[in-house]
Amino acid sequence: MIWCILLTLVAVPTESANILFATSFASISHQSVFQPIWKELSLRGHNVTVIGSNPLHDKTLTNLTEVDMSYMYNQKKETSKKWLVGQKPGFLQVFMKDVFLTYFFSIMHDNYFQQPGVQNIINGDNEFDVVIAEWLFPTLGAFAARFKCPLIGITSLGAPIPSLDTVGNPSHPIYSPDHNLPIGRELSYRDRVLSTLYAIYVRVHYQLVVLPREDKTVKKYFGTDMPYLGDIERNISLLLLNRNPVIHKIMPVYPAVIELGNVRPIKVYKPLNSELKDFLDNSKNGVVYLSFGTNLLSSELPEQYIDIILQTFSKLPYNFVWKWEKDVLPGKPKNVFIQKWIPQTALLAHPNVKLFITQGGLQSLEETITHHVPIIGIPSHSDQTFNVDTAVKYGFGICIDLIDLTVEILEDAIHEIMRNDSYKQNVIKTEKLMNDFPTNGLEKAVWWIEYVIRHKGAQHLRSPAMDIPWYQYLLLDVFAIVFPFVFVMLYLKYKIMNIVICTLKKRFSKNVKTKKE
Repeated sequence: MIWCILLTLVAVPTESANILFATSFASISHQSVFQPIWKELSLRGHNVTVIGSNPLHDKTLTNLTEVDMSYMYNQKKETSKKWLVGQKPGFLQVFMKDVFLTYFFSIMHDNYFQQPGVQNIINGDNEFDVVIAEWLFPTLGAFAARFKCPLIGITSLGAPIPSLDTVGNPSHPIYSPDHNLPIGRELSYRDRVLSTLYAIYVRVHYQLVVLPREDKTVKKYFGTDMPYLGDIERNISLLLLNRNPVIHKIMPVYPAVIELGNVRPIKVYKPLNSELKDFLDNSKNGVVYLSFGTNLLSSELPEQYIDIILQTFSKLPYNFVWKWEKDVLPGKPKNVFIQKWIPQTALLAHPNVKLFITQGGLQSLEETITHHVPIIGIPSHSDQTFNVDTAVKYGFGICIDLIDLTVEILEDAIHEIMRNDSYKQNVIKTEKLMNDFPTNGLEKAVWWIEYVIRHKGAQHLRSPAMDIPWYQYLLLDVFAIVFPFVFVMLYLKYKIMNIVICTLKKRFSKNVKTKKE
């Protein structure tokens, strides 16, 4: 009774709001960040409508309505085979990949808006107090314009340059390069060239190709009276990013950009099946866990790399758990356990798991740090190179490019971590840094969402950079006046000095001549 009274006294009264939470990318690693947020909003009494590929299907959440978009996994599966090949893209492939992915998203959004559940929302008589949209693209922001309510963008990781531009947040190509680039913390000359060229290219391509194409899709399904999508995205109130300053590179952020970090309840475990649990319990020499996440399937790696991994595992005295998406792994050694789907957090929490071979996704990195398991990172796309480089920087990981993978290199890396306790101690130190914050990401996300609801937007946090022309932002008009002025002044100074010097020379020559006479 006393606890109930205390909770009542400290609780902040919040009116029930109607919230639309729209996500577009079918990936459990993305959706697992968003799920706790819409669940918590529902538990707080808000009426939440979710459009997403991973609905909770929790009947106890009576004020949660979910539009199931899980069909998108099939659509994404065919696409991922074309660009997720397991190794980092080269210099030119970075640009080609962006062209391909933005086109894929355009097709996906067109299909997205066709779905009956989405059509019912677009054409219905719903009223929403805020729209929360996954902000890899601005297309879902059209819901906010349709319902004339504030817009909040959210990502499950960092944000690409065009997304940061929507709130006017600075993104310098050297100290805050685009998170999709296959570069680490310390930029080589090649990396700096790539980052600079990409920062220019991605903005030009976005403004001239992506935005007009997405705007056509919006008007196709929402009506031709909709504002231009480029204007819709500029009215965003907040941008919520799942970034942690320990894992991610430090960058300046405006008040409208909120860095969350640690949104998911990582220590909530799904049970291990009895066969896997027995395998782990009986692995007295330690277990190495191998998974390349949900977007790149191990079973779709080039055969040469699968053979290298199998040869390496067969030579070592440890046991291995491999997330393998098929029923059979040809040539599987006796010390390897395969399973199509593994509750990763529960496995990493097992005391016999000593090493995680991972692609370096953000969610995997958060989980392995939380459970004090060092990594061998083999990055392939998006932010994975940077994440693995973070592990190397903090001393709890080793990075191997897939193209460089050999039996000798992989064997040496596994032995190095399994026999050297410093990797374990370094990941423990990193975990203390990562989690030492006054509040967790979930509480922060919910507070800021309710802040926008309470104030019917957050335009007072808007960057002044959003209200000036690009040529003024780049100071081109200032340089246009200052440079000619400085040039004229320097030229006049040169001419005056030249006249003075010539005059002095003549007088000096005349005086010398007079003395001689």
